[in-house]
Amino acid sequence: MKITARVLRNDRRKSTGEPKIPREMPAHHLGTLFLLLVCNVTCRAQSLSKTIKPGDQLDMRQGRQLGDLAVDQGHICNFGVQDATTWCSWRSPSSEGLSRSSLPSQIASWTLSMGANSLWVGGPQNDTSGDPRGGYAFHETSSQPGFDARMAVMESNPQEPTGATGKCLKFWYSIEGLSASELRVRVRDLQDSNSMVIWQTRDTTRGDWKEGQVLYTFTDNHTLVLEGVPVDGVDPFNIFRGHIAVDDLGVRDGQECIGLCSFEGGMCDWNNAATDDFDWKLGRGTQNPITGPPRDRNSGRSSLTGGAYIFIDSDFPRRPEDVARLESIEFQETDPTNPPCMKFYTFMSGRGVGSLRVLLQDVVTRRERVVWALARNQGARWLEAQLPLSSNTPFKIVFEGTVGTPRVGDIALDDITIVSGPCATLPSSASPPTSGDCTFEEGMCGWANPNVRQRLDDLDFIRIQSTENSFPSADHTTGKPSGHYMALEAPEQKVEGDRSWLISPVMTGQRQVKCLSFWYLMFEPLTDDVDPKLGSLSAFIKREDASGAIILTPIWSLHNFQGLTWAFAQAPLRADGDFEVVLEGVWGSAKSKGTLAVDDVTIFDGNCPTVPEASVVRAGDCTFTRGSCGWQNLTSDTDFYWNNAALNRRPVSMTDHTYGAQVGYIYFDVFNLNSRSQKLQLISPVIDPAVDREPLCFTFWFSGFGSDSNTSLSVYQKQADDSSNIGSGIVQIWNHNIEQDALSGRWQFGQVPLLASQRFHLVVEGTSYNGGYTLDDFKIYNGLCAKRPRDHPNFIRV
Repeated sequence: MKITARVLRNDRRKSTGEPKIPREMPAHHLGTLFLLLVCNVTCRAQSLSKTIKPGDQLDMRQGRQLGDLAVDQGHICNFGVQDATTWCSWRSPSSEGLSRSSLPSQIASWTLSMGANSLWVGGPQNDTSGDPRGGYAFHETSSQPGFDARMAVMESNPQEPTGATGKCLKFWYSIEGLSASELRVRVRDLQDSNSMVIWQTRDTTRGDWKEGQVLYTFTDNHTLVLEGVPVDGVDPFNIFRGHIAVDDLGVRDGQECIGLCSFEGGMCDWNNAATDDFDWKLGRGTQNPITGPPRDRNSGRSSLTGGAYIFIDSDFPRRPEDVARLESIEFQETDPTNPPCMKFYTFMSGRGVGSLRVLLQDVVTRRERVVWALARNQGARWLEAQLPLSSNTPFKIVFEGTVGTPRVGDIALDDITIVSGPCATLPSSASPPTSGDCTFEEGMCGWANPNVRQRLDDLDFIRIQSTENSFPSADHTTGKPSGHYMALEAPEQKVEGDRSWLISPVMTGQRQVKCLSFWYLMFEPLTDDVDPKLGSLSAFIKREDASGAIILTPIWSLHNFQGLTWAFAQAPLRADGDFEVVLEGVWGSAKSKGTLAVDDVTIFDGNCPTVPEASVVRAGDCTFTRGSCGWQNLTSDTDFYWNNAALNRRPVSMTDHTYGAQVGYIYFDVFNLNSRSQKLQLISPVIDPAVDREPLCFTFWFSGFGSDSNTSLSVYQKQADDSSNIGSGIVQIWNHNIEQDALSGRWQFGQVPLLASQRFHLVVEGTSYNGGYTLDDFKIYNGLCAKRPRDHPNFIRV
């Protein structure tokens, strides 16, 4: 540890002493904090979303050369480069100067480092410019025997009062690993060291850098404090590696947080429309005790006055159904892979409250669509709201308030923020009826289990509060035990393949592709002597044909153990006409123990990539747990063909590879007294080439059996055309003979590269007069791969 510290904290590091340890700010001090706006996304005038992926470069730092000085112009610190890393105007305490017996005030130092040292000491492999020599600050969050990881603290130089327009703190951050819990930003009063959290995030950045920003106002001298928080010492994940890192950190003018507003300094980037009936007004507190809020959202939490908000006044001369519209500046189209989320607070109190709607306006066509709507009295409180923002054209955001009964129903808005990544609508009752958005905190938002009489599944998805289960200990939405999520029912008596469907409201397909996103948890206790057998989680598009028959199109699927924490998922939705989304959970074994759960579902416009990549579903993918996924027999002889394993007919002692069940795979077996070999062929559905015409890889599991040494298995690739002749345009690409098999009766791994510039079929051919093969888990991946087993007889079982 000493060597690491000496190398990474070189002589060029600026040290200005240890920051005071911030304490939680009591309520009577909160009046000095007028504005807390959170945004972990780039909110420039023309863009609402930015993420840096590995290999990307940020223009501001592109071309930085070894030995360049750290960028600290305009109070932005990039932490230098290689041997010239620096804290700039920030400081972090020396961990050696802390007493380990001083809990709970025990804190650690952030570490200056660079990507070139990431495998040695931790942290991201590149800074935000994509340069492995670029500097950043990070905190290793894993614990060691006898030493629990501590919260790391980094503090700014003293800051003067912000003024009404506030200050904008911008930075990039990376969070990875099981032991990394949270990144927080606090503002600390220099007079009494009391502090308050103004920004925080718990979600992993999945290997990327994401931008965060927070707009705040403060009336006194203060500092800003960044806290890297590891998981608790009692958390079983605390021994695993993890890091929290920050880069390009600095305080700027408040106007640089585009689109964000708490209304202390005016209306920011928002304006009253010229075509409505009346205007929104700025205010600090209502003059009508039965309608408006007594204070703004933030200062309303203290005993002191302060702060502002914007509202519509329903007093004279307003009439019922009068409309006031508040419009944003123009924004560029959103990133279809990572649209932002807008959050705000609204106060809708009084028996005569009208309605509040949020609309997205296409700035070219002027067409508008409602993306959030709430009406009537919501109680005398500030209500937290959020919704995903997705648009494939430049757009404006419009808040539309409508008068209900005059003088007995005002509507107020405060703390408009924009954060990175899609979100489910809050409150759920504000989402469009068929949106599919749901956090499951208030109910199931139109998602439902099929009626028992439909006989579509065997079990139910159940809405669960985290306190009811030992794992997970928290939902994804709130991160607390009191939060809710949906989990596959787990009865004491279940059968292999028992499944449940969770079906969305009916949606209408359009020419524009939509994107399904959600968070999932697939956990099962694993031991050295037990193979994975949890089951699967899949997503389908469900439609009906003219006869009423159900058509399921798979769009996302994962199997068995996928990790110990909530993970992000998304998949494109391509459908015309009416359709529903089905989330399907399947138990792999009667003895499966674990959790299959989903949370925070949202559906937005955009052609997004499938996440994670392993969940991509192609034609030809099949676990054979339910049917053959479009694979068909070509053999006309009814005595010799490929079969799905059944309890009363299957190879002796062979179990399913996917889950270890007795059925759930495909096989053929031949017993011919005339010693005449039979050929049995199985053809895939039509498979499309990769979008960029790159190679594909076909993987599968197989096992041979029988006494015929010439029993063989082959895979062919055939161009998809109108020809009914199987020999037309067919090429053998893989072959295996049971004679070279030293592991007969065991599952073995096979794969073969596929080169295709146009649509094609795969054909699997088995040959034997006394023997057969079993097959399972067909999967087609993007990218080139090597043939398996290797082309020699002494291959090793995978």
